Parts: sequence; C-alpha cells; structure tokens
Amino acid sequence: MATKDENLGKELETLRKDLASLRGDIGSLSKAVKAAGEQKGEAAYRRVREQGESAVEKVGHTIDQKPVTSVLTAFGTGVLVGVMLMLNQRRN
Repeated sequence: MATKDENLGKELETLRKDLASLRGDIGSLSKAVKAAGEQKGEAAYRRVREQGESAVEKVGHTIDQKPVTSVLTAFGTGVLVGVMLMLNQRRN
C-alpha cells in the first residue's frame, strides 16, 4: 500500500506535467491569436488603402472636370482656415 508521501509525490509529478502541458497550450494559443490579429490588420490596411486610392481618384476626376470650381473651393477653404487660425491666436 502506498504511503501518503508516495501519493503526494505522484500527484505533484502529475501536476507538474499538467502545468507544462498548459504552458505549451498557452504558447500555441498566443501564437494563433497573434497570427489572426496580423491577418486582420493586413486586411484592414488593404481596405483603407483601396478606399484612399479611390477617394484620391474621385477628387482628381472632379478637379479635371471642374478646374475653376476646384481652385475657388481650395482658395475659399484656405481663407476660412486662415481666419479661424487668426481668431484662435487673438483669443490666446
């Protein structure tokens, strides 16, 4: 019949093996999560880049179609931003 010390030793050894297995499982899980995050990040980057390129293309097309309107719009926007910046500096 096994003594309490022998049973405790067996249980501790089993616990050590289980902990080692758990460490390995956690390591594998973290690698899988990292890989999934990288894939989703790359996909999101591609979508944003495609949308940005599409927006630039649309703006370029609009400028080609209406150059005078585009120049006047850019000028008006610049004046508006300049006035807002001057007003902000006067408050400070």
